[in-house]
Amino acid sequence: MVFASQLFATEEEERRFRLKVEMMLREGKPDQALAAVDARLAEIAERPFAALALSLAPEDVAITGWDKLAATIDSLDMHGQPISAIGIDFCNPDQFDNKPDDGMNLHPVLETAYYCDEVFAFSASDRAAINAAYGRAGPRWRGGFDHNDHEIGVTGLDAIYGRYHAVLPHLEAGELTELPDYDAPRLSAMRTAVLLHMAVARAVEEKGLPRAMVVLVGSNDDYPWFDAPVTTRAEYEEATDAQAESGDTDEALFTSLATLAPVRPNAGYRFTPETDHVSGRSLRHKLVREAEEASADVADAVVAVEANERTSLFGRLFRRSA
Repeated sequence: MVFASQLFATEEEERRFRLKVEMMLREGKPDQALAAVDARLAEIAERPFAALALSLAPEDVAITGWDKLAATIDSLDMHGQPISAIGIDFCNPDQFDNKPDDGMNLHPVLETAYYCDEVFAFSASDRAAINAAYGRAGPRWRGGFDHNDHEIGVTGLDAIYGRYHAVLPHLEAGELTELPDYDAPRLSAMRTAVLLHMAVARAVEEKGLPRAMVVLVGSNDDYPWFDAPVTTRAEYEEATDAQAESGDTDEALFTSLATLAPVRPNAGYRFTPETDHVSGRSLRHKLVREAEEASADVADAVVAVEANERTSLFGRLFRRSA
């Protein structure tokens, strides 16, 4: 990829800025992260891309499908350890062959992954412990989800998201003619990631969770590759306790962790039709059920195995959308 910039002297300087913004998110300071990105965008605010990004307010971005979380988590809880964390990530649109439309808009696809404490001690980890689990190769829980889906979505980002992905091939090829036009898309992508983080935080606060758990937000194989906790179990419990004391909390929005279903051994799994839509676990449950019907000995073997697994271009872009 060709690197060019008016705001950053080197690619390493841009990377350090990006890591600084990500660290603000990990420290629970999304407002500061947004302010840091906006300060750099303001330096090139005359560029159409930067102006569009800056015009998008946090409240313009909203999460959809939040009400589906409870049913999915309940379904997963029935056959194993309780779900203790969810991760919500931008998916690279190339995975779905999604392209900007004629108006240069592109609707983001989000992936929600569900985790239990078997892959990482989410329930016992504070923000510092979770942040310490991020390494050069990615977080310790990477790939350890029990289930993932695309039930949760986001609105309000289509315009800036579409323009970023429309210009991305030209940015990577070094085909842009003005240095600020290299900075604006990168900073806009960072701002989009911060806005998603803030929108999820707002959904947690306003709509609640089925119970106290860790919520992570990031981008899966898509720049700027942010990944940070929105809330931890303890932070959510503290926040909901504070709301309850002030008398403005709907008790139906959350339950205590004391009501979690107990851990069920794998040998007790029973496949049920209502969990057929859940990938991963339900497939294993089906295998166990079929093995039990064939032979108790075979079922024991399956259980044992299961226990071991787990400025020209920009002008065209913006004129086209007018």
